[in-house]
Amino acid sequence: MLTISSILLITLLLLLWNLLVIQYFAKWAYSFAKKYKDIPAAYVGRKIVHLFGGGITALLIPIFYEGYYSLVTISAFGLAIYLLFRRKFGLMYWFQIEENRYEVHFALAYGIILLIGILLGDLWIGLIPILFMSFGDSATGLIRAVTQKRHVKSWEGSAAMFLICSIIGFAILGIYGIIVGLIATIVEKIPKIDDNITVPIVTASLIFLPRLVS
Repeated sequence: MLTISSILLITLLLLLWNLLVIQYFAKWAYSFAKKYKDIPAAYVGRKIVHLFGGGITALLIPIFYEGYYSLVTISAFGLAIYLLFRRKFGLMYWFQIEENRYEVHFALAYGIILLIGILLGDLWIGLIPILFMSFGDSATGLIRAVTQKRHVKSWEGSAAMFLICSIIGFAILGIYGIIVGLIATIVEKIPKIDDNITVPIVTASLIFLPRLVS
């Protein structure tokens, strides 16, 4: 286990990394997408934030944060507050969309679902849903942006999400993880609801389910 000073340094570096992703990588992706007609550029920027910000952070949590998982939940809640602040005072147009607050929901769900896993004594109850959303949902979103030219559900996007989620699920949970990945993909496919909320809740519930029946 690392010392608290080392953990704080890693947390600071991750904070700087996430700010870099938000302020530069996402803005670059937005500018790049704007060159192509009808691609929802802000939607692309948002998925870049989820992928390189939320996803990279999630991969590092089990490596560095044993015993200090609460620091990640606090950081996620802090990010949600920052995103809300920027909505009122300087919308980050390259990934924030006026019509919805899904990027705020992602940060909130990130912190809440991880906290639930910590409280239940199993980090993976919280971490697997985060990995599904960070990598699986980002893949489906980027593919849909390119093929459908709009924010809409599509089968090719769902296929990408299932592939990625099933790989993550199998690596951690075995065959049952593929089933969890499939159900998460089906839930994400449901229209007119925010999958940043539904997918983590359903995924975490499915991971916890074997405990209830054993």
